[in-house]
Amino acid sequence: MKHFEIEQKYRLKNLSKMRVILRRLGASKIQSGKEYNELYDFNGRLRAKRSILRLRRWGKKALLTFKGPRLKSKYKKRLEIETSVDFKPARLLLKQLGFSILARYRKKREAYKWGRVIVTLDYLAGIGGFAEIEGKPRSIEAAARKLGLSEKDREERSYLQILYPAWRQRD
Repeated sequence: MKHFEIEQKYRLKNLSKMRVILRRLGASKIQSGKEYNELYDFNGRLRAKRSILRLRRWGKKALLTFKGPRLKSKYKKRLEIETSVDFKPARLLLKQLGFSILARYRKKREAYKWGRVIVTLDYLAGIGGFAEIEGKPRSIEAAARKLGLSEKDREERSYLQILYPAWRQRD
């Protein structure tokens, strides 16, 4: 079975203000904390296919995620296969299989459930705040409008591209 992630990232001028708006609109916080990400490749094969393998630790939870290339869509859409793992054994397994770390980054993240979307608020030190809205295209569009986000606020780059400008691949 294929799983697709459909989302849009927005650059925020004021993360605290967005938090207040979400609460006022009745969004429920479902998780928050510091997040650590490692992005892996195997001899450039994933990058050549415009794909990535990510190992993420968020609180006590860890996820291994494969992301395929972006598909043509108004919003970021791509194949995403994700599974819960134990962080340290998963990291060791990837190393033993010959995968190498392309990049690492940390961020503070809060996730909210709001109607038919998940809204995450991210803060990357030295970079700033972002909101990601995940759901079906119509739900993303409606949520962005209600949150006061516009086309000019859209951020099309991935965190990898933002943090590592030399990364040319559209992931």
